[in-house]
Amino acid sequence: MQTPSRPANRLIATLTKPSAEPSANESTKHNVTRHAIQAAQTSPNLAGKNRQRLLAKLGASALSLAVVLSIGSARSYANEQAQTEAQTQAQQNTATYILEKPTKPGGGDLNPGVYTHPKSIADFQDMKVGLSVHWGPSSIGGKEISWSRGKEIPQAEYDAYYKQFNPTQFDAQAWMDLMHEGGMKYIMLTSKHHDGFALWDSKHSDYDIANTPFKRNIVAELVDAAKQNDIVFGTYFSIIDWYHPDYQPYDHGGPGELYPTDSTTPNFERYRMFMKQQLHELIVDYGAKIIQLDGEWDPTWNHDLGSHLYAYLRLLDPTVIVNNRTDVGREYLDPNTNMWDWQRYAGDFDERERMVDWIQKESHVFGKSVNPWQAWVTIDQAQWSYNKTPRLLSSDEVIIDLAKTIGDGGNYLINLGPKPDGSFDATQADIIRTLGKWIKANSEGVYGTRAGPYVNEGVYTSTQKGDSTFVFVLSAQDGMVDITTDADATSKSIQSVIDSEGNKLGFDKTDTGIRITLNDVPSAGNPVVMLKLD
Repeated sequence: MQTPSRPANRLIATLTKPSAEPSANESTKHNVTRHAIQAAQTSPNLAGKNRQRLLAKLGASALSLAVVLSIGSARSYANEQAQTEAQTQAQQNTATYILEKPTKPGGGDLNPGVYTHPKSIADFQDMKVGLSVHWGPSSIGGKEISWSRGKEIPQAEYDAYYKQFNPTQFDAQAWMDLMHEGGMKYIMLTSKHHDGFALWDSKHSDYDIANTPFKRNIVAELVDAAKQNDIVFGTYFSIIDWYHPDYQPYDHGGPGELYPTDSTTPNFERYRMFMKQQLHELIVDYGAKIIQLDGEWDPTWNHDLGSHLYAYLRLLDPTVIVNNRTDVGREYLDPNTNMWDWQRYAGDFDERERMVDWIQKESHVFGKSVNPWQAWVTIDQAQWSYNKTPRLLSSDEVIIDLAKTIGDGGNYLINLGPKPDGSFDATQADIIRTLGKWIKANSEGVYGTRAGPYVNEGVYTSTQKGDSTFVFVLSAQDGMVDITTDADATSKSIQSVIDSEGNKLGFDKTDTGIRITLNDVPSAGNPVVMLKLD
């Protein structure tokens, strides 16, 4: 290989994989090298050996990295734009490597050998239940966050809500208390939605919480409370920013007034730098461990940009996990299975959203997968953020929904939209508490489990932990349920059936599995009855 010249602040990585066949796609080879260079170049405060260590962690055992570094001292974000020209030149100085097909989720085909952090994703799957929160100044209007801007609510009125936003009833500990009562282990806050408003004091924007009457840093307070309450802090962050003048296409009212413009506006590359600056704050300064991106469906975004963003986020924190909306794989689902092509598209877990006001088949949300996934469901069937007249799921519907989700191996992320004052609607909070009581009674079959072997849609589903199987009965006829198993093998190995209170139940073996009588089960009146099979 001819060694390229090494101007200051240039990183050139040689990625090798001798056992694989060379890729014939030169464009892909160029892009892979570009992602490695750009992601490292634009990661601030990572100098010398620290950067090398991070690159090594990213690749784990799958990548062999020969890294030639001339980084010098750490750069601040203030001079990152000045590096753009140097980065562009670095793109042309591609290193040599051999590309192999990904064997598990992570960076996709443009970040070969960069895979999901194994402990982080296992911990994520073990937590099973989380709280999503859609909130911001838009709650004052009571219409959908971001989407109502320039539509139901005139842009000027919407954009002025931040001047009134003063959620004096916001109490981070009260949020944590509700999460504990609801059996939730992690929180996903809309730190920034499509409308561009930041719920933290961002060094890179005046359109943020510090510029409201409230002034208190909501993200910082939630991060501190989460640490004290053993809750994992994650954040929703929109790739889209309809308020920012450098983002295109302009939509939902176009740019707001708080950002300066010049003769080069709009400048999407400058916006991308701004976006990465804000994500850097959330990951490095606030320690977000799960990144829930959104907006990849916008025509501005593509596979190349998404792959680079994934690599950049993993450089900031190799242990962070990122949903598959960093990339555009959701637009190219397998038509037969509705599954994401993780071998091509970047992401650590599949995000399956149940859209409000959509009539869609349950298979769009449910369905087992070989990879981690999350069902993202809102308790209000009309919208995600605060709604004065919500159409709520009942507590029974939420419990059934959760059981079906975990039976298919997914996490369950249930959304609430706080009121403008920062408190939760009492009725919605009670639904969450009822869910939590059910989870507490059946926690052994919820936390730390994976998809189980037994499912009969609408009748029962199951989870698995070690040698134990947990069957969740959704409906029973005449107080009995027939569980179809591998009759000649599995059913013979079942030695006991135990309910959630530890009572042993009698069961009969049938030609297709086992039959369990539920009449004497104390929890038989619950919407879902859990039985442990050993």
